Amino acid sequence: MAKDTLVLENDKGLTVEVSPLGGAILSARWRGIPVLAPTRAPGLASQVLGAEACFPLVPFGNRIEDNGFHFEGRNYALAANTADPLALHGDGWLGRWSLLHQHRHSLALHYRHAANAATPFNYEAVQTITIDGANLTLSLAVTNRAGQGLPYGLGLDPYFPRTPGMRLFAHAGRYWTERENHLPGAAQSIPQDLDFTSGAPLPPGWLNNAFDGWDGKMRIEWPETGLALSLDADESFRFFVLYSPSTDTDFFCFEPMSHRPNAHRQPENGGLVRLAPGETLEGTVALRFQLLGL
Repeated sequence: MAKDTLVLENDKGLTVEVSPLGGAILSARWRGIPVLAPTRAPGLASQVLGAEACFPLVPFGNRIEDNGFHFEGRNYALAANTADPLALHGDGWLGRWSLLHQHRHSLALHYRHAANAATPFNYEAVQTITIDGANLTLSLAVTNRAGQGLPYGLGLDPYFPRTPGMRLFAHAGRYWTERENHLPGAAQSIPQDLDFTSGAPLPPGWLNNAFDGWDGKMRIEWPETGLALSLDADESFRFFVLYSPSTDTDFFCFEPMSHRPNAHRQPENGGLVRLAPGETLEGTVALRFQLLGL
């Protein structure tokens, strides 16, 4: 499956492997140390190549309650796209992307999806992946190709190494509890064990919560490897989802999103963007790797 693995590398020690299957990043290493955590997921790359370390969420992220929503006087229905009973993460992560161009330090992938019985979304997406020194930049854009306006969103789902000594830094305004079918419940003040403003370890046990009022910045420190990662998201991303199955797993997800999960059913201030035919929504996330203490 060599043709399904594209490699970006530079003389600063950053190597990123990408697959057109699901538009997924398969691995990222800086100075030989993994800075993303390849993990099995129900996506296309995982089924074929064995693991994914990051994949795009387009034209929405996470789940939509009851697989349907009402928008501008019309009802729209979706079908489950994985073993999960609810449509999950849109279509892009489950489809094959085409390579628009590749250079040593950057590449661009294109995905086209037509509306069908499983989804009303008719769109094309472009994902650009660039490395520069110790920086990895991910840009994602979606253009509405339907004949009517529809609500669109974007997100990225990176898997990061979870180690006993790691600390997470992130500031948000509030968080959402989790209810049945992994949907967001009620908005609440952030409890102490989920307040990462000044840096804290992840709490033990199951973790799957949405946060809003995010300032677009995040940092992870790994004393075990002596590395740190800083993430900066542009103004399109003001929500994130934090996911970790348990303390025993060796990964966790910090998912920058342009909208709140299930915003199609609770649209007030949910972050979705109405795209008229031909309009585009785009966003960029930059990851910077460095030695801890610098």
